[in-house]
Amino acid sequence: MNTEVFLREREKELACIYSICLLAASAPDPQAAAHGVARALCEAMSYPEQARCRIDFFNELTGGRVSEGYGYEGLDLQVQADLNGLNENLGDSGTQGLSMLFASMDKERADGWKGRIAISYGDPSLRFIPQEKSLLESVLVVLASMLRTANLIERLTSAGVRLEAKNTALREVLSTIENERIQISNTYRDRIAVDLLPLAERAMESSLSQARRDSYLALLVSEIRQQMTVIGKGPESASSLSPREREIAVQVRNGRSSKEIAELLGIAEATVERHRHNIRRKLRLVDKSVNLASHLSLTE
Repeated sequence: MNTEVFLREREKELACIYSICLLAASAPDPQAAAHGVARALCEAMSYPEQARCRIDFFNELTGGRVSEGYGYEGLDLQVQADLNGLNENLGDSGTQGLSMLFASMDKERADGWKGRIAISYGDPSLRFIPQEKSLLESVLVVLASMLRTANLIERLTSAGVRLEAKNTALREVLSTIENERIQISNTYRDRIAVDLLPLAERAMESSLSQARRDSYLALLVSEIRQQMTVIGKGPESASSLSPREREIAVQVRNGRSSKEIAELLGIAEATVERHRHNIRRKLRLVDKSVNLASHLSLTE
């Protein structure tokens, strides 16, 4: 090989390595990496218009597969395989050159990827030079690095997806907790407004006798204890009751009879019974055997 030919071939080798390094810097996926490497290798050969490159790799760890053929335009995969097999069988042809270039990679070098790169010429009379065999070995090292990087990116992406899914689930849980907190807060506020505050206000009326005031205070304490056991269930079941009916319902829930309620409120016992009837109707208690006090304790 004269100096001019040597320099030309050396220039093509450097251009090949440079283009493949640029490809590696972009962290391509395995298939894109194989395509770029196959193209660069064919262009770096002594007869690029006749060069054909076949790359086949399989990853035992992930099940990934890469199969790339460059320079075989118009030929199906079986013809490609037959040509590669024929050229490989020819093997070395002495000092005149090689009939085929191929390099294999074991799984330890590329994070589970193993396989080979094979380069042949469409014209079987053409031969490769030893420098091109060395170039192929160097390119195989870079390709192994790209495959390892692709595996790492895939794992990081998968971990990122799992983390995002967990974050989404966590946000949903936190949103549910916040909604429940708001609901409990609103329920507690409503209970104070419709059940407890009226009792406290009535107990503060100056016109009440001491006995009735004490009765209201006792009822208030009893109702607070009752609410502490059922807080959070919400007053929805009795939301249609009027303020007077709510007041009577509170006393019924705390076990007071119609006569006791009438005496405390200063109204007729018949009026209390009418209110009790309206409460049962609004709560849809058509079954007379259902005790109103027990039902209010369960639903409130």
